[in-house]
Amino acid sequence: MSILDNNIINVALPTILQHFDASLGQGQLVVTAYVMALAVVIPMSGFMGERIGMKRLYMFVLAAFATGSALCGLAWNIESLVAFRVLQGFGGGMLQPLGMAIIFSMITPMERPRFVAILGMPVLLGPLIGPALGGYLVEYVGWRSVFFINVPVGIINVFLVWRILKETPIKAETRLDVRGVTFATLAFPSLLFAASRGTEIGWTSPPIILLVLVGLTSFGLFIRHELRHHDPMLKVRLYAAPMFRLAMFVQWIGIFSLFGLNVIIPLYLQRVHELSPSHAGSLLIPMGIVAFVTMNVAGKFYNRLGPRPIIMSGLAVMAASTMLWSFTTPGTSNLLILVLVSLRGLGLGMFGQFIQIVAYNTVKQEDMPRATSLVTTGQRLTTAFSTAILTSVLVVGLTFTNAPAGTSIAAGTAPIDDQQTAFRYVFYLMTALSCFGILLASRLRDDAIEGRKEKVTTGKPIPHATPSPRPSEGGGSS
Repeated sequence: MSILDNNIINVALPTILQHFDASLGQGQLVVTAYVMALAVVIPMSGFMGERIGMKRLYMFVLAAFATGSALCGLAWNIESLVAFRVLQGFGGGMLQPLGMAIIFSMITPMERPRFVAILGMPVLLGPLIGPALGGYLVEYVGWRSVFFINVPVGIINVFLVWRILKETPIKAETRLDVRGVTFATLAFPSLLFAASRGTEIGWTSPPIILLVLVGLTSFGLFIRHELRHHDPMLKVRLYAAPMFRLAMFVQWIGIFSLFGLNVIIPLYLQRVHELSPSHAGSLLIPMGIVAFVTMNVAGKFYNRLGPRPIIMSGLAVMAASTMLWSFTTPGTSNLLILVLVSLRGLGLGMFGQFIQIVAYNTVKQEDMPRATSLVTTGQRLTTAFSTAILTSVLVVGLTFTNAPAGTSIAAGTAPIDDQQTAFRYVFYLMTALSCFGILLASRLRDDAIEGRKEKVTTGKPIPHATPSPRPSEGGGSS
């Protein structure tokens, strides 16, 4: 629901602005208010899950998300909608890290590759069906329905969580890291807001410069405090594990090439190839199908081959297919575009979820709630900055083409040849980053697999691969 909501709102926003007679700046607040709320609560999800129990917290944030969605649908002006989006974001922000923490505490490290395709479905389906579903609801039902659709789903989910899941052990000794929360509340929203609005407002404008300075200063103080605190909100010390650190670096690089294309390719098809939004969206559907099939197949071989060949192959496919995008022209056939989209799905299927398995398999079970909040925070920041950087490359690249003054890619007013050249700069950058990612991925290994092999040959126990307690033992399994 939270991933889908991010994609649906972009389609509904023009109609919402027209209904409330609001400005584009106010419309941006509808989007950024949700993102800001996410940035505040995601780092706290690990602590909250340990303090009150992951099942209880999951039910609460589901209810908050559904309530916030209902209030958004009932909004009477743009100001009330922005306020209710904050409440919706407070609930939606914790859904992903909490859901991952619950799942990864229910399955052992050696079982995780078999479930990776199911875990990746929300990430794949959200960007694919969000625009189409949002467009249908806005056109035939009304813009309020894009929020109301979350309410029955949320109610059903709260009931299922209450009925099926077991509560996880509560750590009563855990205390709120007040200083860490303060620094995080200043750092993450400031950096995310600057990244999301920098291209539009101007990176050298005083508000953006101030936000970047506040964000970076607070972020530095946050890291310094978390490293010294005995019970930090975000367990930054997890980066001390070489394989966790390497897996995260590879994931951040992959986000630029994989998820950055979520923004670039639809825009490229609509501006350079002059396709309608619905036509461009339909051409992207094979990506999710191919990625899902690839995840299932690769998951069966993960424990046998290890992460290195699978992830390196995924990044290699991404590098090759991204470079091929730079050779397309307005006359390129839809069949070839479908092939390139499918290749992207192939690369995503061999990379996205498997790199997370490498990271999580270095983490002890008791640290899993903190690990998922740490990883999700990094993903949100990297996704925001990758979108901002790639968009900035488009804007700067267009100036190098000597396009007529006052024209832009966003409005579609620049000459098509100039737009195509600017997009090529973006494809070159993403290709180079994918190649760098391949070099880093050549050093990956899975501690759980290596530990299992060591146990087979030497009889030593497997590090960090102890199965989770079963329900009879009071664990978090369903």
